Amino acid sequence: MSVEVLDRAGKPVKEEIDVFRSANKNYVIPKDAPVLPSMASRGGVELVVKDDGSALVIFDTPQLERVHWVEYDMDLDMLTFVTWSGKVFGLGMKIHVPFRKYLEQANSLYMILMKDGQTPTEIDNVVMVVRNIGL
Repeated sequence: MSVEVLDRAGKPVKEEIDVFRSANKNYVIPKDAPVLPSMASRGGVELVVKDDGSALVIFDTPQLERVHWVEYDMDLDMLTFVTWSGKVFGLGMKIHVPFRKYLEQANSLYMILMKDGQTPTEIDNVVMVVRNIGL
């Protein structure tokens, strides 16, 4: 289900809203918060999605904690990673429109840590939960 966004005059907005853009760029996550910095803020990250729904995240910096599962929120078009200790972190980058309809078919996501941009050093297959409330 898609939602049409209207401007103040009631006309449809043609551009996509960037929910990750923040007016306050100096926000710092408190040390005791259950939220970790996003993957993209800690190193290089790529999201790959095939038309059969298979998906993987390739990254070059080890994760701060091991991931237990991933949530794809279709309403917000964002990936959230949940660690075994219950902490969360985001992908930290936009999920582009062509990926969305295929990503919603996925039930797992491969997480691949690369060394030197060429050699996979860790591969995890984590469960992915897809949420679509229809906002």
